Amino acid sequence: MENTKQNIVIIGGMATGCKTAARLKRIKPDFDVTIIEKNPFVSYGTCGMPYFASGEVDGFFDLAKTSWGTVRDAEYFKKAKDINVLTETIVERIDYENKQVECLNIMDGNRFSLPFDKIVISTGAKARKPPFPVPDSDKISTFHNPMDAKKFRDYAQTGKISKAVIIGGGFIGCELAESLVNLWGIETHLVELENRLLPTALDKEMSLFLEKTFSNTGINLHLSSKVEKVNLNGSGNPVVHFFNGKIIESDYVFLCVGIEPEVELARSIGIKIGDKGSIVADSQMKTNLENVWAGGDCVEVKSRVTGKPELFPFGSLANRQGRVIADSIAGLKSEFKGAAGAISLKVFGLIIASCGLTKEQANNNGINAGEVWGSWHDRPDYHPDSKSLFGKMLYEKGTMKLLGLQLAGRGEVTRYIDVFSALISKGVTAQDLLNFEHAYTPPHSSPLNPLNSLGAMAESQEEGLCALNPLLHEQYEGNILDIREPVEIGSDELGKEAKEFPIMEYREKLAEFEKNKSLLIICQKGPRSYEAARTFVNEGFTDVMYLGGGLQFAKTVLDDEE
Repeated sequence: MENTKQNIVIIGGMATGCKTAARLKRIKPDFDVTIIEKNPFVSYGTCGMPYFASGEVDGFFDLAKTSWGTVRDAEYFKKAKDINVLTETIVERIDYENKQVECLNIMDGNRFSLPFDKIVISTGAKARKPPFPVPDSDKISTFHNPMDAKKFRDYAQTGKISKAVIIGGGFIGCELAESLVNLWGIETHLVELENRLLPTALDKEMSLFLEKTFSNTGINLHLSSKVEKVNLNGSGNPVVHFFNGKIIESDYVFLCVGIEPEVELARSIGIKIGDKGSIVADSQMKTNLENVWAGGDCVEVKSRVTGKPELFPFGSLANRQGRVIADSIAGLKSEFKGAAGAISLKVFGLIIASCGLTKEQANNNGINAGEVWGSWHDRPDYHPDSKSLFGKMLYEKGTMKLLGLQLAGRGEVTRYIDVFSALISKGVTAQDLLNFEHAYTPPHSSPLNPLNSLGAMAESQEEGLCALNPLLHEQYEGNILDIREPVEIGSDELGKEAKEFPIMEYREKLAEFEKNKSLLIICQKGPRSYEAARTFVNEGFTDVMYLGGGLQFAKTVLDDEE
């Protein structure tokens, strides 16, 4: 380990920068650590911006407070952690050869230089420019910088916004949509180019849970909608024009079309930039330049599923990278080995979470992916707190290697994504889910949890017992066996001349089905049809499927029911 005093300059004062500085001062208190940040604040919880915009978080600096209520400002970092923080300061140039950082104070115009022995680039990401014309207007903004949230809230509080358009149905766009409707009662239009919301995290059948929730709470969805331009009307209000001729007049437009890494400073000194447009760093977050580290949203991350570089702009990863950078600078052995992209979203009480690849991403990576679907209660159905939980899992056919998991529900959701993230990062198979041990108690879980069930379904599918995508059951043309109980069917009959034999009767009726004809078996949530399908296969039927997730899954996303 190095014991001599070092000057460490960190460019960027959000998650990675502040974590690096705090960790480094703990293990190397003699080091002189300086954070440079262009904004007037540091260590700001930008993931909480939608909650400030909605009013759920009251004060602007509440997102920069410690758990005991102290604002993490320059004075806090100096007095509590002996870290120098320069806010409202821009790094104009890095003189790498002479180890100097040339800075500009935005407020007074003063230019000065800081020496460094080691430097950390944590410049984050910036809002991507939209691929269509947009005029300059105070009524059009991104939602990337905390000042965007502050400006919107000032408008909303004065009653200047009754109708808003959000262009971009990713995580920020979806959280923002809830914020606009939930507190402010603003007529909200959410526009997405793809045919589903959260297109980088969800397949269509899982996105439908989110889409139904939004539609049922008054949000106007415009999917598969390509924006041609945004202009201003005679009153100075923004108007969104689509290529199909549709227009939406509004009081405010948010541009949430994604982000891109801030790498101009890094590129200027010869730091390697990867194909994703982000900084290339090794497992210790070292760049190709000696004494230069990088972390956060400006850095590419190796996917633990494909092994390829990806963009995972998540605060959870940025903090972990900051710790690794500090350890590396101090000479300790610590590694950041990549990520599986685990993330979650909560809107109107619905929790959506995912980890790993979608089917589209698997296809794009040349992976032959199998899919299974499930519908459960998140704890025993007799428990008064039980809630429905729906999921889809992807695995690689043949090897059964886990590829991805998507879950939706209003109860226990993220606990299973967290476990799946740990497993998928180790390259385990669907069969390993059968051996996954969980803490069982009725208030929190059923004896067999969704991961156990999904593992069993994947294993059975590899043995020939296939599930049908719940979105396709209405188009199915073969024979259908409905094994729901009469009380479940009621007036909700399947039609299509489906045979109705409940679980206590169907074994006696096998002779009524032809072994060489296709057969789809349907029940309410999936387990009964799964078991019955295996019975038919064991009896020599050659083309048998069960409805993945059961009718509960299919009808929740295809009908108007919740």
